[in-house]
Amino acid sequence: MKLLALPAHRRHEALVGYLFIAPYLVLFVVFVLVPVVWGFFISLHNWHVLGEQKPFVGFANYRALLRDDLFGIALLNTGYFALLTVIPGNVVSLLLALGLNARIRGENVYKAIFYLPVILSVAVVAIIWRWMYSTEFGLLNYYLKVLWQFLHLPGDFQPIPWLNSPQSAMPSLALMSIWWGAGGSMLIYLAGLRGIPEEYYEAARIDGASTWGRFRHITLPLLKPSLLFCLVMSLIGSSQVFGQSYILTGGGPHYSTLTVVLYMYQTGFSLYRMGYACAVAYVMFVIVLGFTLLQFRLLSARGEE
Repeated sequence: MKLLALPAHRRHEALVGYLFIAPYLVLFVVFVLVPVVWGFFISLHNWHVLGEQKPFVGFANYRALLRDDLFGIALLNTGYFALLTVIPGNVVSLLLALGLNARIRGENVYKAIFYLPVILSVAVVAIIWRWMYSTEFGLLNYYLKVLWQFLHLPGDFQPIPWLNSPQSAMPSLALMSIWWGAGGSMLIYLAGLRGIPEEYYEAARIDGASTWGRFRHITLPLLKPSLLFCLVMSLIGSSQVFGQSYILTGGGPHYSTLTVVLYMYQTGFSLYRMGYACAVAYVMFVIVLGFTLLQFRLLSARGEE
């Protein structure tokens, strides 16, 4: 009705606008909205791929998750991975951006080098790091051994079982993930830094502000949109971690790298329990949404202060 009430030329402009967004809306409905609704429908059924009967069970799949020890382990592992990657990864990206923002010589070359891992697929990255993490022939253990001998430390160097120990497996995946994704956030931070007027820094220098003072009172507050975006995207990405653990460890050793998405994949495509797998997906969606909203609230409150 509002569209019909517009003048003819405005109505034509509005129709052209709707026409331009129509393809996206169609794709969004077909590939996002319909699968989301259909997935929730499946989660309410005992939906076994090979079974002829798919009875309605209501929220039984969700209640079963509360008693599922493996789901609890996967949830804790995913949280641990997020703890190891979200803040440390953004710190690394911000430090790289600060270094490039100093207008160093060969800046474009460094940009390309730091961003290069981002364009690689998780399979390629995993193969590279599997070789580096090899206990007997890996690059990391080789250089650690060289350093051990150079420092004349007592005893013989014992190779670190990066991917074969429950204590080191998840930190190893986190280190690989930070290396893989730091370049993407670096460019976002760099764009934010280049958008801060230089006059603010000049005024702060005249007032005698230290380097830390300029960073704390000028850079961080004005970089808040970039920080918020990168933190939220990092949190969402860490909650969806799959390829790293699937390719490098398969969820082991002793379930130490079993993540929620990997558990969902194994449940749906190995055990063919699609109803239960969809319930896992929806529970994870609610958890990530809650943490994302909390991040928004905390950063907004800090910005107001």
